[in-house]
Amino acid sequence: MPPAEFEALVGTLLAKLGFEDVTVTSVNNDGGIDVRGTMVTGDVIRTRTAVQVKRWKNNVQAPTVQQVRGSLGTHEQGLIITLSDFSKGAVEEAERPDATPVALMNGEQLVKLLVENDIGIRRASHDIIELGDDEQ
Repeated sequence: MPPAEFEALVGTLLAKLGFEDVTVTSVNNDGGIDVRGTMVTGDVIRTRTAVQVKRWKNNVQAPTVQQVRGSLGTHEQGLIITLSDFSKGAVEEAERPDATPVALMNGEQLVKLLVENDIGIRRASHDIIELGDDEQ
């Protein structure tokens, strides 16, 4: 899947999860942020979120978390979504208590949410045929 399609897929997922004002940034000059949206909780709390998506095979490292944090706008929280996973250092950096929050979603979590929300997947049914004696 090309990068722009993957970013659009994440945008669709966020909208399905209840984010509002979801926009996929332009591929060029996006400042490292691929999708922006506002997470709404209870129709009262609105959290602006900046998302970076990574189609990487290797684990995301701590410097990527730091780069995302540095790309955040005023009053934004960060979210990194990857097809792979996160190193221990990346998790520690994301959870650093004295810094702006950056949430992490790995490939397993992403696929689970895509399947649960029927986004970007195609379901097919199959007949199971068994050979053997008919026990009646």
